[in-house]
Amino acid sequence: MTIEEIDLYKLKAEDVQRYLPEGERAACKAGSWSEFAQMLIDGTARAGECEAIPPRMAAAIDAVLSLDIRLPESDPMQQKVTDRLVEFNSPDESSPVLLTGNSVVTHRILRLIFEAARVPAFVVVVDTNGLTADNAVAAGAFTPMAVMKAIADSGIAGRTLSRRIIIPGLAHASKSAMERTTRWTVEVGPVSGFELPLYLLKEQ
Repeated sequence: MTIEEIDLYKLKAEDVQRYLPEGERAACKAGSWSEFAQMLIDGTARAGECEAIPPRMAAAIDAVLSLDIRLPESDPMQQKVTDRLVEFNSPDESSPVLLTGNSVVTHRILRLIFEAARVPAFVVVVDTNGLTADNAVAAGAFTPMAVMKAIADSGIAGRTLSRRIIIPGLAHASKSAMERTTRWTVEVGPVSGFELPLYLLKEQ
């Protein structure tokens, strides 16, 4: 059995720039926000040192970029989490609801990211046979029926005020079918899990 390296979809400068102030004016230590975003990626600047960035967003950017997650090999056993609903940072009824597969690897990474960024969220877990989100999409495991079952089994409807769920960016092609089947509003989130806390903060 071939064991492949896991793609963590780490953030690039263009990803980070989406969460920085807009405009072409000089940006903190840089001549532009695109240049500052690259400095953040390179570790030569910190968002928390830039007063133009809201403090909570700055803290989340710095926290996410400071993570050094090393997973050199995929999980040949496709280990699964058994939880149907996962909670990060004590979410309440107004917290966002995310959707992902049941890979142990996926949940290990998400927990590290969300605990570092300190952003609350619910995560509805779809049975993807232990596949990571990207492989689950490729294998067609995020079917509308599987998503509807996951939402029902999680009990999330009784924990949130909204009927809005955010799916992995790679699953964008299934958005409309998921909405028709689940009767929930389905929003396409970012591809990278590292980007999720920043995306959620910007949505607030």
